[in-house]
Amino acid sequence: MKQIKLIQDKQSNQAYQKIKLLILENKLKPGEKIIQYKLAQTLNISLTPIIQALSILQNEKLIDYLPRKGFFVRKISDKEFYDLLEIRSFLESLAIEKISENINDSIRNQLLKFKKKFILLFEKNKLDKYFELDKKFHYYLIEASNNSYLININNTFNILLLCYTMGLINKINISIEHHKNIIDAILNNEKDRAISLIIEHLNVEHLNSAK
Repeated sequence: MKQIKLIQDKQSNQAYQKIKLLILENKLKPGEKIIQYKLAQTLNISLTPIIQALSILQNEKLIDYLPRKGFFVRKISDKEFYDLLEIRSFLESLAIEKISENINDSIRNQLLKFKKKFILLFEKNKLDKYFELDKKFHYYLIEASNNSYLININNTFNILLLCYTMGLINKINISIEHHKNIIDAILNNEKDRAISLIIEHLNVEHLNSAK
C-alpha cells in the first residue's frame, strides 16, 4: 500500500506540473472547462492523480470547481489583475535589486543570451517564440534573485502565471526596447535605473492584448 501511495504521489506531482505548464502556455485557456478523462489521456496519467492535481491547483487559485459542472481554468477579474500587477512589480523590482547586489559571470552571461535572443526573434518577427522568451526572462529574474522567500511567494501564489493568463503584454516594438534597456542597466550596475525600467515595463498603460 505504501508503494502504491508513493507512485500516486509522484504521478500527482507530475500531473500538477504538467497542468500548470499548460495554463502558463495558454494551452488551457481562462474559463475553459477541464475534461478530466481527456486530460488524463493527453498527459498519459491515470485519473486519480489528475483529480488530486486539480484540487491542489484549485487551492492555488488557478482552477475553479463548480458543483455539478466540474473544473474550469480560473479567469481573473480586471481588479485582481491590477492587484497582481502591483505585487509583480514589487517582486521583480526586489529581484533586480538582489541580482544587482550579487551579480556574477553566470548571471551576466545568461542576461546577454536573453538579450541576443530577444533581438534575433524580434528581427525575424517570430512573435510566439518572442513572447515565450518573455515569460522565461521574467521567471529568470525571480529565480536569479537567489532569495528563497521571494521565489516561494511567486511560486505559491502564482503571481507571474496569473498575470500571463490575462494575455496582456507589451507591444513587441515597446517590449524589445524595454528588455534591452533593463538588461543593459543590470549589466552596467545601474540598479536604480534598472528598477525604474522594470516598473515602467510592467505599467498597465503600456500593456496591450497580444491578439
